[in-house]
Amino acid sequence: MNLHVLQGNTWAINFPSAVGVYVFSDNSCLLIDSGASAAFGRRTLKVLENLGFQTRALFNTHAHADHCGGNRYIQETTGCPIYASQIEAAFIENPLLIPYGLFSASPIKALKNKYLMPEASRVDFRLEEGELFIDDACFKIIPLPGHSLGHTGIITPDNILFAGDSLTSIHILKEFPFLYLADVEKHLDTLNILKGLSLEQVSLTHGGLQNNISEVIDYNYQILMNLLEYILEVIKLPREREEILSLVVERFNLPLNRNQYVLILASISAFLSYLCNTKQAKVYTENNCLLFKGLT
Repeated sequence: MNLHVLQGNTWAINFPSAVGVYVFSDNSCLLIDSGASAAFGRRTLKVLENLGFQTRALFNTHAHADHCGGNRYIQETTGCPIYASQIEAAFIENPLLIPYGLFSASPIKALKNKYLMPEASRVDFRLEEGELFIDDACFKIIPLPGHSLGHTGIITPDNILFAGDSLTSIHILKEFPFLYLADVEKHLDTLNILKGLSLEQVSLTHGGLQNNISEVIDYNYQILMNLLEYILEVIKLPREREEILSLVVERFNLPLNRNQYVLILASISAFLSYLCNTKQAKVYTENNCLLFKGLT
């Protein structure tokens, strides 16, 4: 775990889920996400303290636990304000909504864990697309929905985009060829937005700094197309959602536990919604089952 410069005053801490850092002239800093737990929050503050940096504020790309798990510890320790989009703020402040949504009801205790349900923290500022000024530093807020409904990226004054989970690095996708998505249509729009930004360097939470961003976008797009094409193939016959999940997990050799099951199932739901909404599939009930069948 170390803090290294990406460009100018823009730094990153190499956790499994990277934390971005922008350092102001007075050695205070803006954190971009907070890691997966209070332990990562504690380590983040220790790394900053060793370099004489103090936390001024924290920006969350979205509300998933590996991005805001350190929020509460950092906020309680430093008193820093937290910035997030309107939608993600609801989940950050009410994290029970995350396993509730994944389970479609009050979740079983096994799903109320730190991987799915981070500690609650207070969001002080709800952001929309546009410019965010902190002192004389100008950050650009870019909505990048798809992975989550209110997912947001931030471009630092050094022109480095912290893209959160809107993209995954190629080497990770080669090992784990799956995308966790809440809205496929919005994610496709986000890929087009990212392509149009013409940025040379983008920092990903899972994969670090990317200099070949156009190639990364294309690879993410191809993974999504592979998943949609396979689902269309398997729903040539009517199938239930859980059966589709089982086939996808087997086809792409995905690891599975209780957490992964509900996360993958939510993504399968997003894929099926997209296929139905674009008239590539239909959904109906038969023999007391909810079935999906392709129309092509």
